[in-house]
Amino acid sequence: MPVWVVDRKRWNPALWSRYAHPVLADALHGHSFMYFLRDLQSRIGEQPFLVITDELALLTISEHRTELEGLYRFRLPAHETVLMLHDKARFHESAWEHGWPVPNGVVVRDLADIRKITSLRLPMILKPADKRHFHEGHAPRLITAQSYADALSAAGKLLAQAGEVLVQETVEGPDDNIYFCLFYRGRNGETLGAFTGQKLASTPPGTGSTAFCTAAVNEELERTTKDFLDQVNYFGFGGVEYKRDPRSGRFLIIEPTVGRTDWQEEAATLAGINIPLAAYRHELDLQPLPAGPVDGRVVWQDSWIERIRFGAKPIPPLSIVVDGYWRRDDPLPALVHYPHNVAHAVASYLPRWLAGQSRRLDKADYRKWSSSKL
Repeated sequence: MPVWVVDRKRWNPALWSRYAHPVLADALHGHSFMYFLRDLQSRIGEQPFLVITDELALLTISEHRTELEGLYRFRLPAHETVLMLHDKARFHESAWEHGWPVPNGVVVRDLADIRKITSLRLPMILKPADKRHFHEGHAPRLITAQSYADALSAAGKLLAQAGEVLVQETVEGPDDNIYFCLFYRGRNGETLGAFTGQKLASTPPGTGSTAFCTAAVNEELERTTKDFLDQVNYFGFGGVEYKRDPRSGRFLIIEPTVGRTDWQEEAATLAGINIPLAAYRHELDLQPLPAGPVDGRVVWQDSWIERIRFGAKPIPPLSIVVDGYWRRDDPLPALVHYPHNVAHAVASYLPRWLAGQSRRLDKADYRKWSSSKL
């Protein structure tokens, strides 16, 4: 199966895989991206299956989907559903309307709404409603607040940066209380390759992305997810992240992933549930592969940097740990990623280190000068 990987920067690891044809694009969203996709399809000469991995690319493709129909095989929910699931404020309001389990929260759309925050329980988490503001560098991904004063101040700043803000009570508890359901919904709402996993650690702890995760069969979450998908008439790739509330014992939806895959799809594949392959075979009318057992021993780690940061503590005994970048039969992604990652960390740290050295030298010179005057 020939695979093309599209990205903007040559040093992005996936472009170096021996199993893919690398293709560079100037942008992954907007009209220039649509022109690029049409041109790429004409060069490929067939109707390839499109797997979206980028949030901004998803929004562009969803909005202009009619231009790509007949050029690519892909499946998405209705565009209004995509926007509702993408926008944190709209999703929160839809959840309250339909009874989907979400943390208690309020939507802030103007300065008058900010006082509503004081009705919530501390601590809180604040997020721009539209994540595009984060991707485009206009606002932080999230802010945590331990006091009402901090929450009110952060809401005012985020409101100015992003226009709409979702403020929710934090679902407390460790990161291994976080679970996720991944899936592909094909024609007639058929669910293919469903996988349930569990985070073992996040970076940064409590609010960050997956550092380690593993398979975790959970029938309650699978039923909840199916009911939710049926209600919104969902199609295509997606996922739902949950966290168990230690006070009520309920699983609450932290956020949905709409129309695209993410890192955790690799964890599913390593455990025996290859969701992109199942989707590919479905859309090309190929016979589905027989279902195999889920290997609960596999632990996916984001990178060896997370192993250095956390050690082996989050990893259950007798686990088979697989790195997110290193493969013995496909080493180049790791050989590109890790040196670049280290160089970026050094470049970020070096100015602060040099500034600290300069301050220490200044103090040392001052003490020496002061002593010479005595």
